Amino acid sequence: MVTDDPDTPGDGHWEINLAAIGASTPGRFDLALPDADINYGLGEYVQLNLDVALQSAHEPASGWSTALGVQRLGVKWRFIDREQAGISVSTYPQLSFSVSDAAVRRGLQPPGRQFYLPVQASGEVGEFTLDAEVGYNFAQQEPDEWAVGFIVAHACGPQAECHFEIRESLVPHDSQTLINFGYTRRLSGSLVLLSALGRQFGVASPERQNLLLYLGLQLQRH
Repeated sequence: MVTDDPDTPGDGHWEINLAAIGASTPGRFDLALPDADINYGLGEYVQLNLDVALQSAHEPASGWSTALGVQRLGVKWRFIDREQAGISVSTYPQLSFSVSDAAVRRGLQPPGRQFYLPVQASGEVGEFTLDAEVGYNFAQQEPDEWAVGFIVAHACGPQAECHFEIRESLVPHDSQTLINFGYTRRLSGSLVLLSALGRQFGVASPERQNLLLYLGLQLQRH
């Protein structure tokens, strides 16, 4: 899901997500394959993150173009824990920048750096898990953006969980609402299937995602 939660891997634990991410916008299809989202637990309450992808795009007039995509560095800190307070709260500052000039020239990635500063919260209501995130994205060469997201999750089978997400991206003259459905299933003690299907609704623009697809595997190492 796009909205994050306050969970961290645990001290000395790894969570490595290898995925394919597809996004269809008017006249264009973007594909991140592979997308490597690598997380490491530094103590029980801190998570270090590195995310990098091979980014491709297809346009009818020019065909496919490919380059190394945006690299993201992040540090999540859970400063309120559910076991003590009944609710978890974290902050997760992230710096994104393109590691390839070719990706910017080909329109695969935005120019300049971006710094996203969110706060996440998570709790339980009966058999449901509720996650919420609000954050502000500072962009060097593009409009800044507010983001507000909510997730409701519930068990939907043995070792499986279903998710519903609604996320609002607030940009001047181009606000979008993402409706996203996710499904996760534990395949073994260290392997989890991750999947999601969504679409944005809002102002008609070249950036609106008419289809958003995510399919990946999470490898957990202790």
